[in-house]
Amino acid sequence: MKRYAFLSMVTFALFGCGGSDGGSDSSAQAAPSAIEGTIDSVSTTTVTVNGYTYQATSASFQGQTFDQDMLTLEPNMMVKVSNQSRATNSSVELEPTFIGQIESINRLNSTFSIAGVNLKFPRLSTNIVNGDWVMVSSMPTANAGYKVLSVVKFAQDPSIGGAIVEGYVSSIAENSSFKIGKSLTVWFDPRIVSGEKSLENGMWVEVLGQYNEFEGSITAENITIETYNDFPNDGEIEGIVTWVAKDKSEFELNYRGRIAVRSNTEFDDGNKNNLVAGALVEVEIGKQGNALYAKEIEFEDDFDFDIDWDQFEFEEEGRVTNIDSDAHSFTINGKAIVTDTYTEYENLIDFESLNGECVDVEGIVIDSKHIAREISLEDDCND
Repeated sequence: MKRYAFLSMVTFALFGCGGSDGGSDSSAQAAPSAIEGTIDSVSTTTVTVNGYTYQATSASFQGQTFDQDMLTLEPNMMVKVSNQSRATNSSVELEPTFIGQIESINRLNSTFSIAGVNLKFPRLSTNIVNGDWVMVSSMPTANAGYKVLSVVKFAQDPSIGGAIVEGYVSSIAENSSFKIGKSLTVWFDPRIVSGEKSLENGMWVEVLGQYNEFEGSITAENITIETYNDFPNDGEIEGIVTWVAKDKSEFELNYRGRIAVRSNTEFDDGNKNNLVAGALVEVEIGKQGNALYAKEIEFEDDFDFDIDWDQFEFEEEGRVTNIDSDAHSFTINGKAIVTDTYTEYENLIDFESLNGECVDVEGIVIDSKHIAREISLEDDCND
């Protein structure tokens, strides 16, 4: 199956290597049963993520397992480690943002591209050249960009030619195409989408498909909707806060889902005031039904902000006009605002009942589009 085969030529060895501290020392605490974050360090028998060390001698991706003589794990690679059975050996699942051929390397500007997506990474190895197959780990930035954390080269069968891209979905057109990030077009058939829901704007997805360099598009063979709904009650997630409610009652992590902040949520290396868009955090997850809440939020201070997240947030109060059900949009004070899968409605309202209402809208700006995150009724618009 092409989904797995294109990694079967990886021929490196798991090795020990130093890495970042990954936050506070967690050696005295019980490791979470599942953790998603960046690798601090690895050895022949262990992997350390967010300060927690797990016994592990192999890694997997999309169901294929690689023993220690087949794959290199390196610091700053994004992984998900699971030890829910508390067994001796943990499961290490690779969580790359991109897999594909690297092109347009410009070492002077520290830039390159994969599947037509322009990326920047000052520490790109001199051993990596145009045409090599690489695995890229990243975190999201404001305006649906990517901050690259690591780029790892691996061997690849050139006859296979598949690529994997993760990103924020926008501009879905007649169930036949959409955009990932700000520019990459994905052609798709709705029947190939894996998940409980249909594809909607605002979702974070993983796309496997064939990249057409002449058209700058991907024809998808499989699309997976990425959320944190299956994370266990005591899991931990490292990521970027991509939106925060004005009252700090909830936040969005990595564009993938909402996490509630409770009165008993603990804060480490900061407080609730530090919970802002762009903050790098490690979140201990609690679950109540299908809802997620933060047991503890630890702030990290080693994230290099490339952009001011405040530029991509907005709040607008006014009376709703020009409801467009097809575009899932409306207008306030002459400003077009769109809704997506993560738009929340308060005061028992919904999209169809918005017309003429006085509302307060909090949201984010992506590719010049004002996207509502929270819509609530107001008593008076002073009109």
